[in-house]
Amino acid sequence: MEDLEQQVKVSRMLGLAFVLSITGIGGIGSLVALILGWRALRIIRLASGRITGRWLAWWCILAGALGTLIITPLTVGAILRSFDS
Repeated sequence: MEDLEQQVKVSRMLGLAFVLSITGIGGIGSLVALILGWRALRIIRLASGRITGRWLAWWCILAGALGTLIITPLTVGAILRSFDS
């Protein structure tokens, strides 16, 4: 795959991952952001500096991990409490 095609692929992945890392979407969006950020970072590293986006990839990894660890248990707890009523 050419560098330009790789850059477009990484940019699209990171754009989606950024939106999901911000919105969270019940923890699932955060998990997807984490995975996409990780995949993008791997592509960036393999490109040896020809592909940009390292900082955004790290943002998606960190925000996705935090969102997964915080939002998912809150969402599950809210769902379980709704059954108690």
